Amino acid sequence: MERFGIALLATGCAIAIALWLYGVYCYVQMVRHRVSGTSPFQMSWPTDHLTQRGREFRRQALRTYAWFGLVALMLFILTTILGPR
Repeated sequence: MERFGIALLATGCAIAIALWLYGVYCYVQMVRHRVSGTSPFQMSWPTDHLTQRGREFRRQALRTYAWFGLVALMLFILTTILGPR
């Protein structure tokens, strides 16, 4: 049972890392697909500063980070349940 728990946590961590990296990729692509003349050093990205393709990457990044949050919550719950006793 302990090995199964460790394998589950390791898989969850790998999924979380992959989601985070994909979110960063989507964010970089979103910044690449901005409207001409828009500064790439903004902190927030309103949709009117992005092209249609940039808006698609923005949606993907937000969706990916939402999944990342769910996986992180799942990992937190698993470590609480499977933690040291």
